[in-house]
Order: sequence, then structure tokens, then C-alpha cells
Amino acid sequence: MAKIGDRVRYLNAVGGGVITRIEGKIAYVDDNGFETPVLVRELVVVLPAGHEPETKGANLMFDQKAFDNGRSASPEPEPVKQSAPDPGLPPVKETERGEKLNITLAFEPDDPKRISQTGFNAVLVNDSNYRLAFTFLRRGADERGWSVVYSGEVDPQELIDLARFSHEDLGQIERVALQAVASKPSKSFQIKPPVNVVKRLDLTKFHKAHCFRPGVYFETPALEIPLVNDDMPVKGADVDASRLREAVGARAGGESDSLAELAKKYRKDGDAQGKKKRDPAENPHRLLPPIEVDLHIGELVDTLAGLDNSAMLRIQLDEVEKTMKAHSRRIGQKIVFIHGKGEGVLRDAVWKLLRRQWPKAELQDASFQEYGFGATLVTVH
Repeated sequence: MAKIGDRVRYLNAVGGGVITRIEGKIAYVDDNGFETPVLVRELVVVLPAGHEPETKGANLMFDQKAFDNGRSASPEPEPVKQSAPDPGLPPVKETERGEKLNITLAFEPDDPKRISQTGFNAVLVNDSNYRLAFTFLRRGADERGWSVVYSGEVDPQELIDLARFSHEDLGQIERVALQAVASKPSKSFQIKPPVNVVKRLDLTKFHKAHCFRPGVYFETPALEIPLVNDDMPVKGADVDASRLREAVGARAGGESDSLAELAKKYRKDGDAQGKKKRDPAENPHRLLPPIEVDLHIGELVDTLAGLDNSAMLRIQLDEVEKTMKAHSRRIGQKIVFIHGKGEGVLRDAVWKLLRRQWPKAELQDASFQEYGFGATLVTVH
């Protein structure tokens, strides 16, 4: 039976401390300077009152496996090399639609209300089940050669920031190009033809507020420019010279369409063939299954040696922060953080972190039927 002065740990949560007082079935535990009320039956005594560790002032550590077997570990365990947490995140589940490449270039304005003065963030959207190794290039109106803007990889069903442009830089991106190779490094896949698409941008749109609006992938104002649609490169707005010559020759018999009118007509035809409008409600990112992240410390590290309560909590919160940063651009993505019930110490810390750094995210308790009272559901906004 726990009593005043006992050093205890929580049975169903991370943490513990020294019992300062007991009132009925409630014990008050001094946990890193905070007095926390806990049911006596939810406490486990790890050091009875009056007993001191061999080295005063040192933190007392316990081997988890030995504790579970009812045997207290040495207060000064031999140093064990700690394995770094796996940096990988839970893989995104593949979709039937994702077996075809859909790649979009988007520009997000810093201030949608000041389009004529604001800067723009260029983003590449990989809406497919494939990882893309790609190079994004640009060419100015007065330049004859191409320059590399970004070269790297983007994971399946992910967004990646490419570069930032000001209004003064727009002349440098009169034309853009994407070269990419698709693959699935961890499994077999159908080979896709290498992507090589060139687009001429209509720079006048960067001065028109109505051209920036929510679309297929963005719920905030953005200019979305499809590059690849269902494995097919989207044709640019350039006029096909050979088709134009044929049209001019066919009309040599006296029809009065001017060259400018013909060029305008064939630009429209080319765009109609290359673009296939899609209902924003079909945004695949809003239909992705929830991502589950288990925050139990045993799932994040290989050993507890050398970790006090504060260090363990920091590791758990770092996992939350890493996951949110990786998916904060995926509007509508649901993430389940499994923290356990306990006394709510970890849950409270997770909610405080999310409300402080991601105030727009929607927080709620996850399904009781699936997780009991031990998980939080986050919806990215």
C-alpha cells in the first residue's frame, strides 16, 4: 500500500514522483514540481519512503523488463547505446487512382489580397502511388538555355516546395519544364514513361486576384497548373506551327480568319485536349485513410536506460511534431496519435503542443470503439 514519502510511477501513464499527501483514495504526487492527484490504485511503488538511492541527487533509473518481472533494476545501469527513433513515417496507403501519374504545379501567394505586390511559393503536387525523382527547370523570356530550379525526390501523394518568386522574378519563369522518372523502391511496379513536359506560363495571371482560388489540391487561394494528367503530359498553350500552317493553307480559298484568330483557336483546342477538369470534391488527399502514430515510449526507443520522465515526454512530443510537419500541407488528412489513457499527462501535453503550433487543426478524441479513451484524432486544416 502506497504511503506518504514513497517514490511511485503511474500505472497507466508515463511519469511519477514522490507522494506528498494522501486524502482517502487520492494520492498527491510531486511530479517535477507539480502536485498531481492520482488514484492510489493507479500507482506503483518503486522506492519505499526512507530508502535512498546509492548516489544521492542522482536520478533513479529502472530497467522496464526487469520491473515488469517484479525485480527492481540497479540504480546505476551500465550505459547502453540508444538507437535513434526510426525517422520514417507510416507509409501512405496506395489508391487505385494513384496508379496513374497526376502531377500539378501550383503557386501560392503570400498575401492573396495584395496579388500585385506579394511573393509566390511554387509547389509540386505528386498525386500518384509513385516516388518521383525529378528536376524542375525554368527559362526566361530573353534566355535561350534552361536553368535548374530544384532537383530531388518527392514521395507518393505528397507536396514539395520548389522555390519562391517575387513579381520581379516572374520574367525568369516565362517557361517551366519538368523531367521526372517514377518508381516504387520497395515493391514491384508498372514502368511509366519518363516525364518530359514544358509549359509556357501566362504571367498576366500573377496580377489577377481571381486567378488564385481554392482548387483540387488547395483549400486556400492558389494557381494550379496541371503538368501530367492520367499519365499524359498536359499540352501547353503554345501554337503548333505545323497545324497552324495547314489551317492557313486550307483557308487560302478566301475565308477571312486572321492569323491571330487562328492562333487563338488552336491554343484553346490544345488546352481542351490536355486539361480534364476534376471536381474538387474528388481530391484524393481528402479521402486518405487516417495515419496512426503510437506514442507509447516502448514504440519509439529500444531502451529506457538513461531516460528520465522529462526526456521520454520530449521524445514523444518530438514524434508528434515530426508527423505534423510532414503532413501539414495535406489538407483533410486525419492523424491518430495513440497516447493511452492513464492520468492524461501525455494527452494534455500533446493537445497543448497542437493548439500552440497548429491552431487551425481540428482536435477530438478518437473513436472509443477502436482506441478506448487513449487516442486523439487530428484533422489537418
